[in-house]
Amino acid sequence: MDNNLDKIKELNEQLEKDPTDFKTRRELATELMENGYNEEALKHLYYLLKRFPEDSRLHYNAGIVLENLKKFDKAIISYQNALNINPDEPDFLYNLGYAYLQAQEFDKAIPFFKRVLQLEEDDANSYFNLGYLYSKKEEHDTSITCLKAAIELNPDDHLAHFYLAYEYDKTGQRELCKKHYEKVLELCPDYSWAYFNLGSIFYEEGDVEKSKEYLQKTLELNPKDDNASIILSKIFAKEKDYETAINLLEDALENNPYNGEVYYTLAHLFKETGDIENYKQGLKEALNNHDTLKISIKQLQSELKSVE
Repeated sequence: MDNNLDKIKELNEQLEKDPTDFKTRRELATELMENGYNEEALKHLYYLLKRFPEDSRLHYNAGIVLENLKKFDKAIISYQNALNINPDEPDFLYNLGYAYLQAQEFDKAIPFFKRVLQLEEDDANSYFNLGYLYSKKEEHDTSITCLKAAIELNPDDHLAHFYLAYEYDKTGQRELCKKHYEKVLELCPDYSWAYFNLGSIFYEEGDVEKSKEYLQKTLELNPKDDNASIILSKIFAKEKDYETAINLLEDALENNPYNGEVYYTLAHLFKETGDIENYKQGLKEALNNHDTLKISIKQLQSELKSVE
């Protein structure tokens, strides 16, 4: 990092001596961009664009910086400017598609990734993004096709396996789903979401021991996963280990004291142990945090009224 800062300082000093040295200004903008100084980089890029408005790479770099700054609308304009000058540059097409994706404009993103694949048929990232986009549009079969293509090109892409597993779950193909979640863990052993999803699946299927194993691993990797704590507490409650179940949820509330679903689950554990006062208190806290509840407010209010 020190070497990079020295380089930036050196380029700044050169530019102070000759502000018309466009080559140095361009190099400085690139160094600033690559080292996370986005606002400073953007100033130099805009300066250069006033003098070289037909330079597609300058528009493209400005788009990257704007995307880093989460200014997706402006990034889209910069990428489109780059494409107006050079319409078949795969990098420009890809980044414009990705900017639309980040702006949640999925239908606008899709044609750009398709165009990349017309130019570069082995672009695994474009297949992955298409798989993600079609998943968001709930076009599951198309999503599966794209994600499988991404994996064929890049078998070690753990995210492609993760989303493919998710799509197989959505389409009821549970064995394939589990196979790809296991592949995720083979490639990325610390990916807690894959452990959680497998734990949830085994819980639904009634395989309590496997569910417990995966959920405990989830919490080992991510102690703030409230959903894992909820399911695991239900498993311990069924085993009559209420102390462990209650401790799990109380720990979850220390990490996140605003989860209504945790309060509601905890309330019912107190009910099962005959602790009616804590049961009522848990319902009240659940009501105070109703935005994170799965049951309706009306249903919760009715339950609370029945014990007051």
